[in-house]
Amino acid sequence: MDNVALFALVHGNPDGRGVEASWLTRVLSRCCEGHGFAAEDGAAVDPTLVRAWSVGGVQGSETLVQSRPVVRELRADFIADFLRAPSQTTLAAHAVAPSGHGSEDIPVPRLGLARFQRWLGVRAESVLAAEDRDDAVRERLKATMPDFLTRALSHSGDRELAVFGFLAALHANGDLNKPYVGPPQIRRALASLDELLGRPARLNLLVCDGRTLGVIHRGGRLLLVDAPIPSGSRRAFAHGPEQRVQASLVIHDDGPAELPPACDGAEIRRLPEGIFTLSARQLGQIERE
Repeated sequence: MDNVALFALVHGNPDGRGVEASWLTRVLSRCCEGHGFAAEDGAAVDPTLVRAWSVGGVQGSETLVQSRPVVRELRADFIADFLRAPSQTTLAAHAVAPSGHGSEDIPVPRLGLARFQRWLGVRAESVLAAEDRDDAVRERLKATMPDFLTRALSHSGDRELAVFGFLAALHANGDLNKPYVGPPQIRRALASLDELLGRPARLNLLVCDGRTLGVIHRGGRLLLVDAPIPSGSRRAFAHGPEQRVQASLVIHDDGPAELPPACDGAEIRRLPEGIFTLSARQLGQIERE
């Protein structure tokens, strides 16, 4: 199952969900064709698809994660799971495959989000680097980890190991135990991880602490969809009266280069490769070095 998409929703409402389920369904059905997201006005979903997903958010100092390793029923609702976590930053990985996957002969990969304390992370790729270098990179990553991080590993695979490499970089810089880590420090730790992995040709990783989303993007397509605050809405955000974005949705997949059609007033942008952060306090604003 190689068709893996990553999602991150960042919004400024600390008391509830950032967007409506109907809006998210329409956006995903247009942006991620083939992943089984069917809007009311869209085409029917292939009933033979096998899906898998993992979603999670951060509430205070707790991480909330829900994983569905193999989903064969169309009534299972990824959107509901994605919006269930009461968090201003929510991450998800979603995969689809033709009928037949999920058996012993054709296993579905583990898409569980990696987590530690209030940190969540997920990587799209299942390999660390070029296949002939995976063992060396794996050992190099493990060598950077203090004992407490090594003990916290669930040994669920290289996707988790890459996220813990980011946490080890935060620790090496003295930032892991801070109440909140600033966006520049998150970007610095992501850059350290990228170097440790040997800057592979393809690397797509999302991390968050409940307030800030950090991203490494190289390979595939990365979209940013900004949902505008509804006209005349009295919903109050802490960011000031000039805030025009209700939520920002980040999507990584292997879709076509052309931008999908916009819907419901949402602005869709394709983001260039690199390392960046996006904060719930500055929605729609990408920060890079």
